[in-house]
Amino acid sequence: MDEDSVRKRGTWAGQLGGLIVIVALILWFVQMRKARPTCCSDVMRARYEAARTASDTAAVDQRRPVLGQSSDTLTCGTFRRSGRLP
Repeated sequence: MDEDSVRKRGTWAGQLGGLIVIVALILWFVQMRKARPTCCSDVMRARYEAARTASDTAAVDQRRPVLGQSSDTLTCGTFRRSGRLP
């Protein structure tokens, strides 16, 4: 084997590897766009279904979807009013 054929094979393998990585990233981003966030929306939906009175619903509106979030994050009520809560 001469040095040129080894260099060409290495270049070809590197390009193929890069192409595989790019395709994998594209597929991952497409899948993530289609994926419905389950953790927060399911928890919020369950809280609203459990609310029996208007005061219960108002209490859920004030809650944060994830415990430990800072005060500047969105509340469950914000998600519900914006239509992002299925």
